[in-house]
Amino acid sequence: MMNYGIGCRPGCTFHRGSSAFRTRVREMKVCLVNPPPHRIQEPMYDTPLFVRPALACLGATLREAGIDCVLVDAKFERLSEQQVLDRVQASGAALVGFTAFTNEIQPAARIARAVKDREPRMRTAIGGVHVTAIPRRTMLEFPQFDIACIGQGDRTIVELVAALDGNRSLDTVAGLMWREDEEVKGNPKEAPPPSLRDLPMPAWDLLPAGARYHLMTARGCPYNCNFCQNPNGRIVQRRTIEQVIAECERVLSSFAPKDPINIWFDDEIFTVDMKRTHALCDAILAAGLQKRIGWWAQTHVNVIDEPLLRKMKEAGCKRVGFGLESADESVLRGTGKGSTIERARAACRAAERVGMPLETFFILGHPGETAASARNTIDFAVRINPEIPIFGIMVPYPGTHVAEMAERGEGGYRFISRDWNDYNKQIGGALEFEHLSRFQLEWIQTAGYLKVFWANARYADLARFIWTYRRQGFTVLRKWGDGMAAAMLPSAARRRGDRCTN
Repeated sequence: MMNYGIGCRPGCTFHRGSSAFRTRVREMKVCLVNPPPHRIQEPMYDTPLFVRPALACLGATLREAGIDCVLVDAKFERLSEQQVLDRVQASGAALVGFTAFTNEIQPAARIARAVKDREPRMRTAIGGVHVTAIPRRTMLEFPQFDIACIGQGDRTIVELVAALDGNRSLDTVAGLMWREDEEVKGNPKEAPPPSLRDLPMPAWDLLPAGARYHLMTARGCPYNCNFCQNPNGRIVQRRTIEQVIAECERVLSSFAPKDPINIWFDDEIFTVDMKRTHALCDAILAAGLQKRIGWWAQTHVNVIDEPLLRKMKEAGCKRVGFGLESADESVLRGTGKGSTIERARAACRAAERVGMPLETFFILGHPGETAASARNTIDFAVRINPEIPIFGIMVPYPGTHVAEMAERGEGGYRFISRDWNDYNKQIGGALEFEHLSRFQLEWIQTAGYLKVFWANARYADLARFIWTYRRQGFTVLRKWGDGMAAAMLPSAARRRGDRCTN
């Protein structure tokens, strides 16, 4: 799920193709950065095959407004911090913007601090999901950021540049907080989201070519899951089908992505409008794109059926993702997801009949989770036998109901880390339960992966899975070893160590 980081409010100064606007901001350059990872834990995200969509979207609106911008995707390009700093300095930018999820906020802050140390006159801005959830706290925690951009930033960043370039007060721009005279000022209320139909095509050409591309046909999710930050809001904004087809054509002709599934549709719920999805698949078939692309999408089990799955497969869909979350009915009801176990079974059976490979997403650690309810989820995954099972461990992302519960000590939750670098659902370590330790959660998680493949006699798939995710496995084993070593220390030594780290 993607938030486009660092909307146009009524009466804003942005006008598509306006020469007057271009004149006002022609002198100011912008550099947008996806920072390098804190450490490589999940290669799919830390060393991705795809360039960051947020950079391409923001770069497109800046370019359309006549603003010179440079995009630096440190994760995709495998850049070191020093290389990022050299690229930022070489860009000649007056404003350096960062986009960050929660587990990326500290790496972004570290680069921002280095930028300020090297070029004190550069302004730094932070956007994305984390700062949108807790803007004031982020600004107070990380003084190296001069400006916070809140919500979907496609238009906000253009208005921000116009205000800075014209030496106007930032309070003329909705959705900003900034630092002034050692104080954090501004109104964190988000600007209205932009109309996707009015936004330009993402500026993929400002980034290196990727092996696959993550596109969005819509933003927003109408559901109310207690663990989700819902970065794009509950109102679904849709692009036209013609725009989606044109972007697919552009990506294929200009970059020739080589991944077998070369287009990933990153909509929160791809089939939220089933009639529109049928029409999109028809358009893909009419354009002959199914012969040139293999694509992936995720959706909700309430808005999928066998005819639509069949149409998606015909149009080139190679795998579909279902967010199933839990196989315990009482746990599932408490998530706010609005689905049931029976509806999940029906959707999975429909996919099986069609021959559509499944990727299923489960979370271990819902409020009130027990070892028994977690094992029920594992057993359910064994029965549906998805091509790719994903078992995450609950993360108390800022702005979610789960985070609020954890802060109050409800749901059995207990914090074991407040380090944002640990807010990673696969290899993180922010939460455990009073009656279910982190070690137990991670053991159930690991056993779940093994059981799905082994119980279904998928031994070759198991070997491929272990090889593909070996880095994550080594990280888990190292964590277990560190935990056991710490448990073996005498209590006095542990107390001394605790004092040293406080």
